[in-house]
Amino acid sequence: MLSREMAKYVRRHLRKSGTERRQEILEATLEIISEHGLEGATVSRIASAVGLTPGALYRHFPSRAALISEANKLANERALVWIQASTASDPLRRLEQIAEAHARWAADNFRTVVRPFFLELASPPIGEGAEPLTLADFKSFKAVTEIAEEGRRQGVIKAEVSPEEVAWALHMFAWAEDIALMAGAQGAVEDGTLRRALKRLLDTFRA
Repeated sequence: MLSREMAKYVRRHLRKSGTERRQEILEATLEIISEHGLEGATVSRIASAVGLTPGALYRHFPSRAALISEANKLANERALVWIQASTASDPLRRLEQIAEAHARWAADNFRTVVRPFFLELASPPIGEGAEPLTLADFKSFKAVTEIAEEGRRQGVIKAEVSPEEVAWALHMFAWAEDIALMAGAQGAVEDGTLRRALKRLLDTFRA
């Protein structure tokens, strides 16, 4: 049986496809942003984490800005997962079930989505060539507006309530849970305080 150090060496140096190596680099980038912040996510630190030289890393990504942008896109894809937690026919009930699933999702993705997201928001721009996410880029936001539009078509959500208002309500709740986790205030998440507040808000949208 291989020793732990030998197994680690084999995993690091085993020949990988370009796709596998890119994925490994992106995962390491998100982890490093989570631990060291955006400014600390240097090419040398990322390269070291995956057993590459900086020059070898640049064979997979043309610049640090391109690497950060691709890592953000990966996190954005993962942020859509919790929106798919329910298929309830009633759109407002679906949103409630999505909210109920958020805390577990946030805990599971804390180091690769939640914490990097907030640390990047608090960081200065990373320079020319970067593609920061805008609200229109957030797939989770777009998905919730589509649920709200469905609710209006069904007559479940008031016609005067905009889909964007519903999307903001759910994301404000989700971000509040995220911040509570970052601040070590899990009590507000575990006792359902935030979920109850969201439910009261969603009830005002019901036709």
